Amino acid sequence: MEGFTKHAGVTLVTRSPKGLVRLFGEVHGHATDPVTGKELVMVQWPGAPKPLPYAPDELTIVD
Repeated sequence: MEGFTKHAGVTLVTRSPKGLVRLFGEVHGHATDPVTGKELVMVQWPGAPKPLPYAPDELTIVD
């Protein structure tokens, strides 16, 4: 998981619809999908009760 270190700032790769705010989250760790075995990035979004899993290609690092 190159670049997705703990506490790194991330956002979704896809564009936000016009007029909506782009969310910025924080990497809280990594996990493995029990069905596919793929590595996932656990992201804590503002207001979310717990970190959510995302595939690395769905995220980008915030500079």
